[in-house]
Amino acid sequence: MFSKKKHGFFCRCELCKLKRRQSILYIGCLIAFVIVILYQAFLTILVTTKLNAVLLFIELMMFTIGIVRMLF
Repeated sequence: MFSKKKHGFFCRCELCKLKRRQSILYIGCLIAFVIVILYQAFLTILVTTKLNAVLLFIELMMFTIGIVRMLF
């Protein structure tokens, strides 16, 4: 089934979107990213460092990509 259509990382078909929405591991990773992002934001408010700001930016990008892949 999947070998014919070559479903990959950027596949946007309805079946792949449905699988991503129902995947406990995928949702768990997104929730973990939210927790880490909130922690990093809290640390950025208290102690602003360049490393912390860069990590927060990277984590926000990864979270955004995960949400966009799940919705579209």
